[in-house]
Amino acid sequence: MTKAKTATTTAKRAKAEASAKMDTTTKMLDEGMEQLSGFAGMFGEYAESGLKAFSERTAASTDMARQLGSRNMDFFTKSLEQGVEATQAITSAKDVREVMEIQAGFAKNMFSAYTKEMNAQAELCMSAWRSAAKPFMGFAAK
Repeated sequence: MTKAKTATTTAKRAKAEASAKMDTTTKMLDEGMEQLSGFAGMFGEYAESGLKAFSERTAASTDMARQLGSRNMDFFTKSLEQGVEATQAITSAKDVREVMEIQAGFAKNMFSAYTKEMNAQAELCMSAWRSAAKPFMGFAAK
């Protein structure tokens, strides 16, 4: 009977150990599922925030494209007007020296205006880029 009691005791211990292992495994699986669920929730929040920011930035970029197009058209119009004025001045010039002075003045003014306009447009673009990047920089900081 000692062997029978020992076998029964051993079987009970093995069953208890198996039950404890199952409980531990179940607990670990539950914790893993909770973490996975938490990650899925965070990803959903990031995706929702990202899509909202993308939508807002798309509207802002459309507005920026309109501003740049308008500025380019204004610059083209002014350049054309100044070119016509320079041509009229050249046709009424008395000698070659005066023609050269008119052309040099026109080239200097156009280069200066072009540089000023490109700097202004570059600043607009950089401002738009900074504004568009703000929502996404917040995610990187988290």
